[in-house]
Amino acid sequence: MPTTNFAINGNTYAVSIDGCPEFGTGKDVILSNVNTDIVFNQPWYAKGYASLDFLSSEEFDNLKAGLTASVKNILTEVLGIDSEGFVLEKYHHFVKTNEDHFKVVSRTRDLFSADFNFPIEEMLPKFEKLLGFTLTDVDPKFNEKLHIIVRINRPKSNDYNPPHKDIYEEVDKNNYIPPFVNLWIPIAGVTKNSSLPMVPESHLINESEIVRTFDGGVVEGNKYRVRMIKEWGGSHTLERADVKDGQVLFFSSHLIHGLAINEEEDLTRVALEFRLFKA
Repeated sequence: MPTTNFAINGNTYAVSIDGCPEFGTGKDVILSNVNTDIVFNQPWYAKGYASLDFLSSEEFDNLKAGLTASVKNILTEVLGIDSEGFVLEKYHHFVKTNEDHFKVVSRTRDLFSADFNFPIEEMLPKFEKLLGFTLTDVDPKFNEKLHIIVRINRPKSNDYNPPHKDIYEEVDKNNYIPPFVNLWIPIAGVTKNSSLPMVPESHLINESEIVRTFDGGVVEGNKYRVRMIKEWGGSHTLERADVKDGQVLFFSSHLIHGLAINEEEDLTRVALEFRLFKA
């Protein structure tokens, strides 16, 4: 069975890529520039990401409580289980099979901010102040309001995407680079063993040095729509972002990230992930 190796914070992982589409390299071009990357003028652009404070402890507690209630309701409605005493960090004690987990994720994948205590309209000014320009959660090309993805990553599971760039699907299909920034917000169980792995400065790597698929990916038997990246500039190394409760992790849409293996023994990791466009 074909595998490929990655390193995260010094730990090496052999990942099955059996069934993965063919790998190749891109054109001789660096896609991130002043015209294609809306974070180009940010002080953290050279690295490609930054963790910034944006919620008070009270606001964070409200957000976590709202999301906990939302997921708890889904467990009751979809699985019909007794969710008494449910907390996000112990999700895996309540949802014990992949089949049940996929049922839950099919619901949490398409939530809007109104589904829990995260009024995106009230949060936008906070993000705009941090970035210095106006933002919208409506995709300008398709005029569609964006969903907020609730990432639920059980301990020692394969609940993760392969390393990827979020722009590739539109680049490959339509030769179009959407003008958005990625946001990732820790909610529960985010530690040095479970945080989102990033490849610093990878948005500045020439596409001819990036080995990737051009039509989805297969990792550990799971199929993904994102293009899987196997190698970048001869490297296979990622590092986990340091992001704390109450912070938002901003990162360039051109940055390689993913493979968020949860190495915690008994903590489910929960985070919000979404995109905002330059208005």
